[in-house]
Amino acid sequence: MSPNREDYIQAIFRLQEEHGFATNKDVADMLKVSRPSVSEMTRKLREDGLVKIERTKIVITQKGIEVAKEVISKHRLWEQFLKEHLDFEIEDAHEQADLLEHVTNEKLKDALNKFLGYPKESPKGNPIYLNEDK
Repeated sequence: MSPNREDYIQAIFRLQEEHGFATNKDVADMLKVSRPSVSEMTRKLREDGLVKIERTKIVITQKGIEVAKEVISKHRLWEQFLKEHLDFEIEDAHEQADLLEHVTNEKLKDALNKFLGYPKESPKGNPIYLNEDK
């Protein structure tokens, strides 16, 4: 999945967590893109089975939730590593994690998770979904 698609699915997931659904306007505002760009991407995400579109509401599917939680967890693992082991300030760690989350494959994610001792939360106190059952 492309970094762009991952950013969209994360935004929709976060908006749905907050409001129960997302709208084109909310996604556009969050990602600082145009509404037509959101419409185009949500069409693609719908074709991939990651979202449903119900009138003006964008609702993430179970498959989409799994993808979003995976990407968000990678991000939060990187934040944890950068903060704890490289002494990054949290905002700098967040910025770098935004880049690293998209290039982290399963093997690296698993190794990083193990190295960190399977943390349940990021430095900001947000859940690392991969470790909810550990």
